[in-house]
This record gives sequence, structure tokens and C-alpha cells, in this order.
Amino acid sequence: MAAIFALFQAAINYKPVSRAIHKFNQSATAKWVPVNKSFISLNKIILRAAVERLGLVNVAITLRCVTHQGYRHLLLVNDERDLQIAAAGRVEDFIISTQEANASPFEYFDAESAISLPLNFKQPQGQPQRLGYLVAQIASDARLSREQLVKELTLVADEIIRTIGRYQTRYRAIHIYGDQSYWVGNSKALRQLDQRIDQLAKGSQPVLIRADKGSGKVIAARSLHCLSRADTAPFIESDCREWEQGGAAGILQSLHTYAKGGTLFLRNIDVLSRSEFQALCNFWKHAATTRFDDSYSLRLIMSLSRQNVVLESFQVQWLAQHTQELLLPTLLDRRDDVRDLAQFYIREFALSSEFDLTEDAWQLLESHHELINVEQLKVLIQALSLTTDGKLVSADELRAALA
Repeated sequence: MAAIFALFQAAINYKPVSRAIHKFNQSATAKWVPVNKSFISLNKIILRAAVERLGLVNVAITLRCVTHQGYRHLLLVNDERDLQIAAAGRVEDFIISTQEANASPFEYFDAESAISLPLNFKQPQGQPQRLGYLVAQIASDARLSREQLVKELTLVADEIIRTIGRYQTRYRAIHIYGDQSYWVGNSKALRQLDQRIDQLAKGSQPVLIRADKGSGKVIAARSLHCLSRADTAPFIESDCREWEQGGAAGILQSLHTYAKGGTLFLRNIDVLSRSEFQALCNFWKHAATTRFDDSYSLRLIMSLSRQNVVLESFQVQWLAQHTQELLLPTLLDRRDDVRDLAQFYIREFALSSEFDLTEDAWQLLESHHELINVEQLKVLIQALSLTTDGKLVSADELRAALA
């Protein structure tokens, strides 16, 4: 992986104003996604929901996979050289079906009454790539017409592609950014957030992220970058709280130079003074029309320190005119993700062996309304990992930890 890390130093107080400049090469990107237990389970949930909602017999997806380091992976490249390096030339079709066994594509398959739709995955600056197919077996007494079913199944195929994109972002976070910052879960709120990010990534307007601490602002910014810019484009993050007072114009110009045709993520813009915010407005007038390599202009993403922070009227007016908002759900909006998130952190923080919660404790955790962001849940699991020794945590023990 090729990565450049740079810190700008303010002239007076030497506060860093830019945290990492990431510049990737193609070999550093997540070109395959592990088809593991969680990936299969998540896609089965999507497929089974489609069967129930649309009154189908069965639904399956066939995916072109490759064996890499002893594990099955979904291949996200067409490059034959990379394919041979990754899999020693062995490629296979893997089927995920609503049936218990992943048959081919399922038992008693009738091709004449089935619907088959392609699963096309498009990366920035690339042609759509065929990953496989979605195949649905229609019931003889189907309540929807074939045309209606095709339309509905197209939406199911889109949801599966978004799921694959999220898994790619997950492994990119691990292998490229070097951290564990990615979405965990499959709640309705998270699926709607995926759709909104996908929609915003197709536009060119700056994006304003509104969210409280611990809601995943960095993850959202990275996701927007990955969906809208090539793998080789830089992603630059800068916290406005660290800027030297009065130096906004020069700092922004420097950041723009390093960002090139990539993404500039400005955090906590609500701390900027009136004159500094005006410098940001003037900066965008220029940056929006400057193109790099006759292709991309700067992708600008901004965030507020709190979801409902109070801004001056001229700031509200400018943001309303020039940005599109992305509101991130709190943990209260993502109650269906609490168990998945907790189990993820249990695996991360367990000191000796992984521990578990009794069912009463799980229900207490999922219904606890004082846990409003993921960071609080993470701290809770970390505290439990220090007091338990691979045993079950009871509801009383959890209640004491929550107090």
C-alpha cells in the first residue's frame, strides 16, 4: 500500500490541521470481499424478506468467487493478472439461496417460470462489472405480474449490491486506513443510510453531515469518497478546531492542492468564526470550478460537531443553498444493530476468551435508551471485558455496569 501521511503545522501554535493524506494505488484497494458467515447470513435475510414480501417460491444469487489464502472471496476485479495472483487461476460460482442448502440454484428449479437479473457492481471511473445473477422462482399463483416482479426484484438486486459495497468499505478500512471504522449491522436505519449515501455520491454538491459524536461521521465521509472517486484519489481529513485563528484561507488552499481530484473532509465547521466561514465560502467558489486531469473537481464533505448545533443565519443560508445534508442515525435509531455491534466489540476486547450475555441481559441492552451512540456501547463492552472471564453476563451484572 502506498500511503502518504502529512501534517500541516500552523505558523504560531503548531497545531496540526490535516490528519492523513491517503493516496492509494490499485494494488492497495479491496478487490475481493470474503464470502464469510456474516456475508452469507446478511444476504439470506435480504432474499428471504423478498420471498415473503413478493410471494415467491425461492430466490438465489450466484456470485463469481475466487479462493484466496484458503478462503472464498467475491471477486471485484476483471484483471486476469490480479485474478491469477489472488486465486492461482481457480474461479467458481457460489450460490446463496433462501433454501437451507445452497443448491444450484435451488431444488426443483423451473427455468421457464424463473426471473434472472444481473448483479452489476460499478466502481468510480469504471464500467459496471458483472458479479453474478439474482434468480427468482415464481409461484404458479403469483399475485404480482411478471413486469411488477421484475421491478421489485431490481430493487432487491440493488440492495445486495449496496451490501457488497459496504463490505468492500469494511475491508478497505482495515487494509487501507488501518482501523476498524465501518458500519456494523443491518437495521432498517442503516440500510436507508446506505441508500442515501449512494444517492449523494452520484452528485457533485458538497455534503454536510449532521450527527452527534459517535454516530460515524468519518465512516460516512469515507463511504462517500469510495463511491464517488477512483481508488487512486486522495482522501484528506482536517479538523477545523485545529486551525490557526485567521489562517483559514491559506489552510484551505494548501488542502486543495494536496486533495487534487480527491476528497476533502472538513470536520466541525461550526467552530469557524464569521470571517473564517466566509473564507470557506470564497474557497468553494474557486474549488467547485477547478478540475484535475480534466476530470474530477474536488469532492467537499463537511460535518458539524453536533446534530442540532446552532449556526448563524448567513451560515444556514449558504449551507442550504450549496450543500446536501446527510443525517446519521443514532444508536436509538439502530436498535436492531445493538446485538451485532456488541458481539463485534466482544470479539475485539475479550482479553482471554469471548464472553456472552444471557438472553435477559441481551434484551436489557437492546431496550436501554441511555445508550445513544456507538461509542458509549463500545466503552460498555470494554468495561465488561475487564470484569468477566469468559462467562455469561447476567442482566443484574449488566444493569450494574449500565448504572
